[in-house]
Amino acid sequence: MRLFLPGLVLFCLALPATAQEIDFGDDSSPWALNGECDDKRFTGPGMDRILMDMDIGRDASDCRAGYEAGLLRLVGEPVAGASDASDSGPVTSPAPSAPPATPPATTAEMPAPVPMSPPPAGGFSEGGVGKSDRVRGGGVSVPPAMTEIVIDGIRFGDDGSPVSRDGECDDRRFSGPGMAGVLSWESMARDASDCAALYRSGDIYLWNEDEAQAATSCQAIDFGDDSGEYPNDYECDDYRFEGRGVAMNLRLDLAGRDASDCSRLCAYGMLSLRDYR
Repeated sequence: MRLFLPGLVLFCLALPATAQEIDFGDDSSPWALNGECDDKRFTGPGMDRILMDMDIGRDASDCRAGYEAGLLRLVGEPVAGASDASDSGPVTSPAPSAPPATPPATTAEMPAPVPMSPPPAGGFSEGGVGKSDRVRGGGVSVPPAMTEIVIDGIRFGDDGSPVSRDGECDDRRFSGPGMAGVLSWESMARDASDCAALYRSGDIYLWNEDEAQAATSCQAIDFGDDSGEYPNDYECDDYRFEGRGVAMNLRLDLAGRDASDCSRLCAYGMLSLRDYR
């Protein structure tokens, strides 16, 4: 009996964990609900290529979906069917497939967007947003098919945002003097009429990471101080910047008030100037 029990314990320890046994956390990461797991506790082809400690336990829906689909496993968890149960390190993600063909540019008059269904109960957090207002698991239901506005190959989407048609562009893919003072990824491709009109007039342009990085000199920037609402939380809350290190929600009144986070992330190439032209 003494010989049997240790063997049974070792056998149980070798069994892979089930999704029900794993605390996946929540969806509070800025990169949650994007189809890739950003939690570095996992490994496999379903992982994002850039992983940070700040995303541990904060990308639950993506990581759970990848784990249950067999694309991910916990680091150190044995590979199913492998003769060696030891972890050999993160699995290299396959090369991304070619993007779909860009819709043809059109100079025709903008089609009138089809009316959207009302926003979900509780609405969206757009004004005076805080980090606790981020979208939690499940996301927003997919709207019905509708005619999109397309200019120069850019798909502007629809007018599904609760702050659409107010004369300002709320789509964070863009930059320029026509942008709103409060920005969130929730409004991406959901403020088409405003953004398309401002794009036509030259008041906004499509933000390009390569161009922004080339125009950004971290040493020449006055990052300000840490007097903002979210200093030292490993995200940049300064409206002047864009990139992977920037928070999901941005407010113009927080510009120059998150210096420690923003300067460090700039030095490591995780953000660039939002308006660089």
